[in-house]
Amino acid sequence: MDPCYSAQDIVQCFLCNDNIVQNYCDFCHVNLCKACIGEHISDGYDKHKIVTFQQRKSTLIFSSCKKHSKETCRLQCQSCNFFMCAKCYISKEHKDHNVIDLENSYNSKKANIEKHMEEIKNVIFPTYEEMRKTLESKIDSLDGNYEKITSMISRQGEEWHREIDRSIKQMKNEINEIKVHHRDILKKHFKEIEQIESLVKENIRTLEDIQRKSNVVSAIIEYKSRNNEFGKLPPKVEVLLPTFFSEPLDRGKVDKMIGSIKPLTSTTDENGYELKKQMGPYRELLDAPEVI
Repeated sequence: MDPCYSAQDIVQCFLCNDNIVQNYCDFCHVNLCKACIGEHISDGYDKHKIVTFQQRKSTLIFSSCKKHSKETCRLQCQSCNFFMCAKCYISKEHKDHNVIDLENSYNSKKANIEKHMEEIKNVIFPTYEEMRKTLESKIDSLDGNYEKITSMISRQGEEWHREIDRSIKQMKNEINEIKVHHRDILKKHFKEIEQIESLVKENIRTLEDIQRKSNVVSAIIEYKSRNNEFGKLPPKVEVLLPTFFSEPLDRGKVDKMIGSIKPLTSTTDENGYELKKQMGPYRELLDAPEVI
């Protein structure tokens, strides 16, 4: 039995639903016990490929040639963007064209997909996850930080009593408006990071789906990496808390002397975020197949 499966997760035969699986049809993608192999291949279909369960998905599945129905396409003409068989290759139609071996291209791309999966799981996604959590923490701490500023203003207002109540109220309103603006800036940036993080998760699911179909040539060949896109991190938005500056008591100049609030400021740093660790300097193979 495959070591990936525990005793509680025994795989059963697709046909009889009773016996434990020992074999696998690498073309039909079904689990089979030894007793059901004969029934499975009894339809006379010549493309059945029975292997041991441990060797499942080890057989490459090539498309059938559109021009020669009994042949499989093991080559690709890059000039025509056309999958073709050996008979097509020796025809004059593709003379002097750039032709690649699909198995070589498949192996190169599959190896690179594994590197991309490791990189996006261990480098890119954790970076966005940390960015999101940091922004979430900043948003959660806004009320506490702004409450401290509001308390400072209140204490200053108590010294001025009724003469400065109007000014105090005005400044509190200003702080609340700044807080709303502060929150809006962080929430907007949080949403941007969350959206990218969601795209990264979606890309991981796509890669996992491709890996589950790792012997389907078209799925591997058509894969386009988004790691460089996600690896280019967005600008980091930093918003500084406003500062309250108190002034000495002067009843004749209440509005001016009660104090002032430093306006809200925010910055955008193109290099503010960094990946948790550097992306691997491996050679990009997905778009550089070997030409025959």
